[in-house]
Amino acid sequence: MKSTILSLFLALLFSFPFKAVAQQNPSKVNPENMAGIIMYDSDEAIKKIKLKKEPKKIIVKKSISIYNNKINEIKTFNYLVFNDVKSFIIKKTNEVKLTNDYRSMKEARLKIQEMLDPIRTKIKVQDSILNTSLEKELTAKEYKNWKKYQKIQLKKLQPKAPQRPQQQYRPRTQRNSGYGSGMNRRRY
Repeated sequence: MKSTILSLFLALLFSFPFKAVAQQNPSKVNPENMAGIIMYDSDEAIKKIKLKKEPKKIIVKKSISIYNNKINEIKTFNYLVFNDVKSFIIKKTNEVKLTNDYRSMKEARLKIQEMLDPIRTKIKVQDSILNTSLEKELTAKEYKNWKKYQKIQLKKLQPKAPQRPQQQYRPRTQRNSGYGSGMNRRRY
C-alpha cells in the first residue's frame, strides 16, 4: 500500500513541468511594479543627473518629493486593486499548475491589464508633470541624464528571466568520437 502511494506521488511530482512552476512564483509578484510605480530617491537622482549648483538641487528635490507624494496617494487609493490583482494571479497560477492549460494565462494577462490600466494612466500623467518641470529647470545634458536615470529605474521593475544552468564545454576526444580508435576500426 505504501509503495503504491509513494509511486503515485512520484509520478505526480515528475508530471509537472518544473520550469513553468519556477518561472511563475505568484508570491513574488508585485502588482505595483506591474503598474510601473517608481519612487525616486532624490539624492540618488541628483547624483545621477550630476548637478553641482545648490538652487537646482533644491528644485529637483522639491519636484521629486511632490511626485513621490502623488504616487503615494495613487498607491493608497488603489490598495484594493493591487490586492485583487495579486490574489487573481495566485488563483490563476494555481489553476494552471493543476490543469497544465497555459492558454488561460493569456486571458488572465488581459484581465490584469484591464485592472491596472487606469492606474498606469494616472502614473503616466504624474511622470509627464515631473518631466516637464525638470525639463524647464535643467540643461539639455542634465535632462538627458535624468531621462537615462528614469529609463534605468523602469528597467529595474521588469521581471528578470530565470537563469538556466550553463552546460560545461567538453571537447570531443578520440576515444569518445568513435573514429580511429579501438580494435573494431574498419579498414576499406
